[in-house]
Amino acid sequence: MPVESFGGLSALAGIEKLEADMANEQWQDGFAVDDRGIVLWIPGTTAIADVHAPEVAELTGPDVVRLTFGLTPDGFNHAPTVNKVTSGRYTSRQVITYDGTITDEVTLRYVYNRETPTPVEEAIGTPGVDGFLVHILGYPNDHVIDTGTVCNAVIPVTTSIATDVPATANTEAIKEQKPNVRGEVGREAVVGGDES
Repeated sequence: MPVESFGGLSALAGIEKLEADMANEQWQDGFAVDDRGIVLWIPGTTAIADVHAPEVAELTGPDVVRLTFGLTPDGFNHAPTVNKVTSGRYTSRQVITYDGTITDEVTLRYVYNRETPTPVEEAIGTPGVDGFLVHILGYPNDHVIDTGTVCNAVIPVTTSIATDVPATANTEAIKEQKPNVRGEVGREAVVGGDES
C-alpha cells in the first residue's frame, strides 16, 4: 500500500515537519470578515477635515448613513493601483523601483426599491454629490465608532451614474456605481477626537 505524500514527504514526516515549523514560529490568527465590516457615507465636501485622522464626531454625526446592509455581498470593492517608477543607471545590472502615482477605484453594488427607496439609493443614487466613503473591517457590524477605531480607507468621492446590473432569475434588482475619487485617500486611518 503506497504511503501518502505531503510535499514530497510521507504523511508522518510531513506532520513532523509541520510541527517543527510551528515550534519555530507562532501561528498568527486572523479574523473572519463575516459580520465584521462597516461602510459609511458622510455627505459634504469638507465633512472630514483630515482623511488620515478622522474625528469621532465626523463619523457619527446625524448625516452619516450606514450603507453596509444595503450593499450586496460583493457590494464594496476598493481597488488601489500603485504605479511603479523604474530607475536604472549606466552599466547597472539592477533596475530599482519605487512608488509612483496611485489610482483608487471604488465599485459599489446595492439593492434598490421602487416603492420604498433604500437608504443607500437615497444617499448615493444621485450623480454629482460630494461625500466620503469610509470602509472599516475587523469590528462587529454594530460597532460604535470611538477613538482608536481603525478605518481601512477614508475615500473622498463624487457620486457617479448608477447602472443596472443585468436582471436574472432568483436575484434582487441591483445597481452598480463607480464613484469618482476626488482627493487623497486615507489608508489605515486611526480615529481620534472627542467621543462625546
